[in-house]
Amino acid sequence: MKLYKMEAIVLRARDIGGGDKLLVLYSREYGKIKVIAHGASKPSSRKRGFVQPFNHTKFLIQRGREIDSVSQCEGVEMFSFIREDLKKIGYASYLAELLDALTPEGEPNEFLFALLLETMRLMNNGDDEILARSFEIKCVGFLGYRPVLDSCAECQGQTGGRIHFSSGLGGVLCEACASADREAVSCDRGVVETMKVLLSWPPVKLRLLKVGRPARNQIKVLLRDYLKYYMEHELKSAAFLNRFTQGPPG
Repeated sequence: MKLYKMEAIVLRARDIGGGDKLLVLYSREYGKIKVIAHGASKPSSRKRGFVQPFNHTKFLIQRGREIDSVSQCEGVEMFSFIREDLKKIGYASYLAELLDALTPEGEPNEFLFALLLETMRLMNNGDDEILARSFEIKCVGFLGYRPVLDSCAECQGQTGGRIHFSSGLGGVLCEACASADREAVSCDRGVVETMKVLLSWPPVKLRLLKVGRPARNQIKVLLRDYLKYYMEHELKSAAFLNRFTQGPPG
C-alpha cells in the first residue's frame, strides 16, 4: 500500500530545513515510527498544529523509498494544558523521551500506547510526579525488566529485616544477600510497598495514593538508577525535572 493510516502520539518533532519536520511518533498500530512532515514548519501549513510534541493525532502516511511522509493529519487531542505549564512540559518530555529510549522501531504495543495516552490525560488534574513514577515502573515491567519486589532477587527468600535495592541484581535484597551487590542501597520497607502499588494500580486510581516527600525522593532515585542501569545512559529531561521534585532544604 502506498498510503496507510495510524493513530499516534508525537514524541519528538525536529526542524530539518526547507520547512520540513522529522517526527518520532508512537502509534497504536505500528509502535514507534519516524516520518517526515513536509512543510509543517511553515506558518501557513495545515499540518503545523497537529505535529507538535505530545499531540494525539490521526495520520495518513505515504510510503517512501527511505522514509515515509505525512500526507494528511487530523488532531484528536491537543493537550493544551501541558504547553501552558512548564512543569507539565518537563514531565511530558520525560515520558516521551523514556518511551523513545526503551522501545525499538516498528514493534506495536497497545499497552504502552494506552499507558502513555492515559498518563498524559491524567496530568490535567493528577499528581505529575506520581504518574511519572508509575509510568516508569510499568514500562520497564511490561518490557521484561520488572523489578523483583515481593522476595529477595538473589535468594528468592523473604525480605525480613533491613531491605536493600539492587539495580544490577534486579530488585530488593534481603539483609543476608545485601553484600552480593556493593552498590545496593538501603531502602525503607514502605517505599517498596509504594513501588508495588505504582506497578499494580491503574493510573486513574493513583489519585488516592498519598506519598510523602522523603519516600518520593527515594523512589525517584531508585527507579532512575534502575532505568540508567538497563538503558546505560541517563535521559536529558531527567535533569530538568530535578528542579521540580526536590524538597526544601533540610
